[in-house]
Amino acid sequence: MIRQLLLSQPLIFLAFSLWAQPCYDISGWDIPAQISFDDNNNLMVTGFTDGGLLFLRTSLFGETLAQKAIPLEGQPFGNSIVEAGENNYLIGGEGYLYGEPGQNRPFLLKVDSAGNVLWRRDFLPVTEGEGKTIARHILRNTQQQAVYLATTDTVWMIGYDGATLAHISAQEMGLPGFHSLDMVFTDEGPCVLAAATASAYRLLRFDEELQFLGGSSLITSFYSYGQVQSFYAVSDGNFLIGGQAHTDYRWKIIKVDGQGSTLWERTYSFPNYSWGYPNEVEAYEDGFLIAGSLAKITPYGFCPVLVKIDANGSPKWLQQVSDCGTNNGLDGLAIHPSIDNLIVVAGRMECSSGNDIDAYITIVGPTPTIILADEEANEPASFIAFPNPAGGPVQALLPDNGPWELSLFDAGGQLALQTRVHGKSHTLDTSPLPPGIYLLRAANGRQLFSRRLVIGGQNH
Repeated sequence: MIRQLLLSQPLIFLAFSLWAQPCYDISGWDIPAQISFDDNNNLMVTGFTDGGLLFLRTSLFGETLAQKAIPLEGQPFGNSIVEAGENNYLIGGEGYLYGEPGQNRPFLLKVDSAGNVLWRRDFLPVTEGEGKTIARHILRNTQQQAVYLATTDTVWMIGYDGATLAHISAQEMGLPGFHSLDMVFTDEGPCVLAAATASAYRLLRFDEELQFLGGSSLITSFYSYGQVQSFYAVSDGNFLIGGQAHTDYRWKIIKVDGQGSTLWERTYSFPNYSWGYPNEVEAYEDGFLIAGSLAKITPYGFCPVLVKIDANGSPKWLQQVSDCGTNNGLDGLAIHPSIDNLIVVAGRMECSSGNDIDAYITIVGPTPTIILADEEANEPASFIAFPNPAGGPVQALLPDNGPWELSLFDAGGQLALQTRVHGKSHTLDTSPLPPGIYLLRAANGRQLFSRRLVIGGQNH
């Protein structure tokens, strides 16, 4: 049974500290689709721009390494990006060639670190005039130097050189036709979430050689299979599926086991927000983080938000990441694999008075904007570090007496300094550290604050 979860209790408002880079104005409307880390802790983003396919690379703390609108025919949209060997990247996406056979054309694109195209591989329809879609994520198999991708009726393993290493069709699996929605890795290998209708879905499981291990049917109800936005493999062998509810387009998350049985199903309502899109799900602490967009009721606009839910799907808090706007949104989420609580999101917003939408990347601290509580905080919490840039001692001013754990990470994500602090201020000696961009983090087990710190002032 669907539980309607309405957060109607008194609210507590807490301030959060985030690090944000300026918007990336690449080419007109710049809309990211996915953000992820490469092997050197840099960030990779792909998506859509007016001038072609969006390609963006930055350092961990936002220095631009490359940005480009890759010109391709039609209206290309990059769904997913992975590293493919040193200084090379593979992007899975779709192009729209209106009025031509196979107008919805999936492709795999290999580019270098500057976004220059090395090769393109198209996946044409089996039947003339039949459109194909591509699953939202491509997955990397580093051992075989290949990626997995799924199109309508077919799942592929393609080498870094563009060669087909393996593929399997719906007919070979003994299944009717399907639309591939998303793909995740499990302990066995890739698993594809596929759909025939808005209520009939399948989990298709494969080993790493792309041998079909079997499929499980599941019955659920989203607005349409095209509005299923997120798919996540839980470590216990289960899966989370997110999209829009069938009746009112609100956020909906379903947890199913490997046999397709529903474990729980939730639709969500939040104060002053209505419908929206849960675009990405990641495991976080004892539950999950959902990155997406919600329409605000008053004043109307789309708001980029993070929502924390527990293991049973109950909402714990909501954090509005940036301002609301007519076309604003939160599209991608990446949690660093080794730096605790380092959460990076990618979205789009109106950064100037013009009509264009620009992409942005933000590091956020997991501190709620709205949580269930019985009182309202009178003063916002704050965390200040100065001077910045620094050439020696750095003074950290903390919200309360703590205890706090101060951690300083370099641009490669390595821990440079760490200390435990009792009191509202502490001095860090950064003079032994090499110049560069660092992330200073303050955590007390309940709140986390992050500040970008430049080390390399006149004392060095």
